[in-house]
This record gives sequence, C-alpha cells and structure tokens, in this order.
Amino acid sequence: MVPSFFRLAVQRIAILMGVYFISRMLFLLWNWNLYSSFPAGKIGLAFFYGLRFDLSAIVLTNFAVMLLWLAPAAWTRRPWLTRIELALFAVINLICIGSNFADAEFVKFIGKRSGFDMLLIHQDLEQQSFSLLTSYWQFCVGLVLTISVAVWFARPLRTLQEAGPLWLKAGWRLLAVALLVVAARGGFQFKPLHPMHAYFTTHHELGLLTLNTPFNVIKSRPSIVERQRFFSGDREPIVRLRDMTKLTRPPLALAKDFNVVILLVESLSTEYVGAANDFEGYTPFLDSLAKESFFYKYNFANARRSIEGLPAVICGIPNIMAEPVITSDFSNNRYECLPNILSRRGYSTYFLHGAHNGSMHFDTFSRIAGFENFVGLNEFPKGNKQDLDEYWGVLDEPMLQHAVKLIDLAPKPVMMGVFTLSSHHPYFIPPQHTGKFPKGDLEIHESMGYADYAIEQFFKSARKKPWFNKTIFVITGDHTQKFYHKEYGNLLGYYRVPLFIYVPGLKDHKIAFDPARLTQHIDVVPSVMDLLGVNLPDRLLVGQSVFDTKAEGRAYSFNPPEYWYLDTKLFMNMRRNGEVYNVKKHEGAIRLIDATVDASVLDPAIANLKSVAHYLNEGLIRNNLYGWRQSL
Repeated sequence: MVPSFFRLAVQRIAILMGVYFISRMLFLLWNWNLYSSFPAGKIGLAFFYGLRFDLSAIVLTNFAVMLLWLAPAAWTRRPWLTRIELALFAVINLICIGSNFADAEFVKFIGKRSGFDMLLIHQDLEQQSFSLLTSYWQFCVGLVLTISVAVWFARPLRTLQEAGPLWLKAGWRLLAVALLVVAARGGFQFKPLHPMHAYFTTHHELGLLTLNTPFNVIKSRPSIVERQRFFSGDREPIVRLRDMTKLTRPPLALAKDFNVVILLVESLSTEYVGAANDFEGYTPFLDSLAKESFFYKYNFANARRSIEGLPAVICGIPNIMAEPVITSDFSNNRYECLPNILSRRGYSTYFLHGAHNGSMHFDTFSRIAGFENFVGLNEFPKGNKQDLDEYWGVLDEPMLQHAVKLIDLAPKPVMMGVFTLSSHHPYFIPPQHTGKFPKGDLEIHESMGYADYAIEQFFKSARKKPWFNKTIFVITGDHTQKFYHKEYGNLLGYYRVPLFIYVPGLKDHKIAFDPARLTQHIDVVPSVMDLLGVNLPDRLLVGQSVFDTKAEGRAYSFNPPEYWYLDTKLFMNMRRNGEVYNVKKHEGAIRLIDATVDASVLDPAIANLKSVAHYLNEGLIRNNLYGWRQSL
C-alpha cells in the first residue's frame, strides 16, 4: 500500500505543476506578439519540454518543505508543525511563481529569463519597483489568488497516517528521496539539467517559454562579471567602437551565397604550423594550403579554452570574464551568431563535434547560436568501431568525411561548423596510422599530424564536389597548447592560433590582403559577412573584417584578473579598475620592446580597450549587445 506521505507529495507536486502551467500560459499570452507566428505544435513542444524544468524547479525550491513530508506521521500530526509547513509552502511558492509572473513583463526589457545577474542592476530595479507594482497590479492580484487556491487545495500534514514495519517505512522514504534527486537533476542524462537545455530549437523565444524563472535563478550564480562602467554614459564607447569596426568601403560581396564551412581544430597553435615559422612544423597539408589561402599567422584566440573559443569564432564574442559565456548566466541571452544570420538568408546549418553529447554544452549552445542540426557521438552513424577513439568519441578523419556527405545532401547554401577532437589529450592515434606522423618534441605533435592528415582527406573529398568552388573555408585553432620554442612561451604566444580563409572560387577575383595583419577570432564573423556581401546594421561592435586593409588590426582578451590589448604600435595590460601597466612598444612581427610610449598613441589604445570592456560588460548584463543604436 502506498503510504499517505507519498500520496501527499504527489498531490502537492501536481498542484504546483498546474500553477507553473498557468504562469507559462501567462507568459505566452502576455507576449503573444513574440509567439503568434509560431505553429501550435512548436508552442506545444515548449510546454511539454517545460514540464521537466518545472518539476526540477519545484523539487529544488520546496526541498525544505519536502523534508517535513518525510517526517514520521506522529510528528506531522502536530498542529503547530502543520501550520509552519503550510506557511512555508505558501511563501516559497508565492516567491517562485511571483518571479514567473514578473518575467512575463520583464522579458520585454531584458530579452531573457531573470537570473542572478539581475542583482548587478539591483539599483535600477529598486528605483522602478513601486512604479512596476502599481502599473501591473493585476499581476499581483492574480498571483495572490493563484497561490491562495493552491494552498486551499493542498492536503495538510495532519492527515498523514502510517502503518507497517520499520523497514518498509524506511524503504518508501529511500525511494522518495531517490525520485526527488532524479527530478531535481532533470533526469538520468550525462549532466544535470541546465537552462541551455531549454533551447530545443534555434528560436530563442521558444527557449524562454520552455524555461521557468525559479529554475533559471537557481542554476545561475552570482555573476563573475562585475559591472564596469568606464564611461559616464554609453554613447562615447559605442561611437568609438562603431567607427573603429565599421568597413571603410562597401562589402566585397565576391562570394555571394557561397557555402561557409568553419573548421575549429583542437589545440592548433601557430607554433605547430611550419608556414608561420622559420622552423619545420607538423602540418604539411596546412602549410601547402596557406599558399592558396588568405593566411594570417599573427592571429590571436580571444580565450584559452575550447568552451570560450566557440562563441568567439561562431558568434564574434570575445571572452571578458573568468567563466565561459556558454555556462554563465548569460548563456540564454540573445545572440546574433553566424548560423543565426545565415539561416535567415536561406542557409541550412550544421554543427559537428565528435564527443559525447553534452560535452562542454556544445550541443545546446549550437542551437542557441542558430545551428538547426547537431551531430555528436549520439548522432554519428554507428557500426564501425574504427571511427571512434578510446576516450572522447569520433575521430577527426571519419567525422570530416561525414561532414562532406552532409554538405552533399543538405539544401544549399550550407553553413557548417566542425570542431575536431583528436588533437586533445590523450592524443589518440588510430592503429592504422601508427608511426605515420612525426613524434616531435611534445606529445601533441604526433596527433597534430593526424589532425592535419584528416583535414587533407576532407579537402581531397571536397574538391570532387560541385559545391567546392562555391564555398568559403575558414580554419583556425580553438586555443593553443603546450609550447616548445621559447618565442611562444609568453602571453602573446599563449594566444597565437593560425587563421586560414580559403575561397577556391575566387581565383579570378583578387583581394588585397596583408598577411602580417593582426587578427583575432572575433574577426571571423565580420570577414565572412564581408565576402558574402551581408551588411548588418545592428552588428556586434567588436571584431572587424580582415580584408579591410585601410583599418588597423588589433587583438585583445581577458586573462583573469586583467585585460590585455595589442595593436600595431603597442601592447598593454589593464586591471579591472582601469589601471594600465606593462605598456610596451610593438615593432615588426609582434616584437615587444621596453620603450616609452607617447601619450598620443597610448591614450587612444586605452580608450579602445575600455570601450570594448564597457560595451561587452553592459551588453551582456542588459542583454542588449545589438541594441546599441538606442544609446546614440
């Protein structure tokens, strides 16, 4: 016989699931302008997937109350305990559902579900709180009525009865705890449920509908981004960045409607590429490809980790905080990434990463970025064990060959991102290739030879396809790895990854470019837009086309706890408080020397870096990276 505390738990949770359903319906109807164009089936899926998030939020927020449900029946029949439990149940869920109700309106201002990052603008909220309560009094009335009805129907503790041997009572309680743990983590999947899992489609709005605010707040943390305003207003940094990153000419538009394929090669440091150095490397194919490509050997990653490199290359968002955007409270912000932009222009979009699904949240972030199709270990065709390594997942060669097949079958044009993995520790080499690549001086060198070979086979297959000459290929490393040559053993060397932009169909169109230009990951998106001829009025105000030879190249990043900045004249570090130090002159091939830097050179550089930090910081916190025109 099912014990009464178990039946009480089911009844209470069912009531709360109904209340969360009502709050989601309010969110939908109050923001109907966002959802009116979606098919009923998509909206229904958002409600269905939302059940999982609601159940998790209910268990997590009511955990203290649920512990009382598991108490011996002799205790729960005490009147004072019944009153305390019911009061806790009412207050906790009044707050939780209240946050859901509030977000139905607040989402119009911040474009996402509220999280812990809202505390960063708590002064703004405090100033507007009275106005909000009086303006939306109907929300308050509806909230109180909804919770009152829920409490009215809630079965009280004093009705609990219990019989049977002690072992049976303990067994039921252990089962209840196990079920609650599963519900709290959102299921049995590899990683616990995360707000990014709500984005089951590329449409940001449906992800917001799937989520609930209590879950989003619980899963968020006190943000690592401290609000930094280096300027009294937003106009000055925005004007500076707008002028600094805009094209000095119309877009090239020499590759209009071309496919776009981006290969992010795990740990591909510039040090390993012979074409970038005066010593032999480990990438003979990429060395040969450099001669046919727009090859930039002074290119810099905007971060040091794979999970940060992906948003930089695909979305143009550099790392400016200690935590990656993908796992931060800003993961469900609105982003205009390359697949978002191109899918609206008729492109089919794919992202491939051979590791198990959930690895670094690439599967969920790929949907946020706009990739309609994801291929990970789960989706990769099964049947050939030789396609897999013994550690991570799908080897580079079979995954890249699969990429060719997908492009063949996909409606054209295609935008595809492929993130390789074989050059990651423990650097597995397929048995059939043992001894084929130089061992080198570091353990990664042999696996880098295999990654280069896999890319070569990819291009051998791609060259035979009719779409090859109508494709823009971008190849870069996600970050660096170990170094052997001392010239790479410094802060700049730690960020140097090569950049290849290969457009075989442009043989008859010459584009002037500077192979010694300073470039960075966040330049990839505007460079591709330049080739495609796409002009975005509300573009991200960082990164610039590498083909705009009249504009100066630069690179910057956040290396906790400080920023660094490099342009053609100087290098400098800046602390979070705006204090600049370690200023060095820049000569020739990123050679830094100790010398006095004139204020006429230093001051604009400081203003540039502060503008970047100010704009990105405010843009992430307020979720308005693309709404900068409002500040002009």
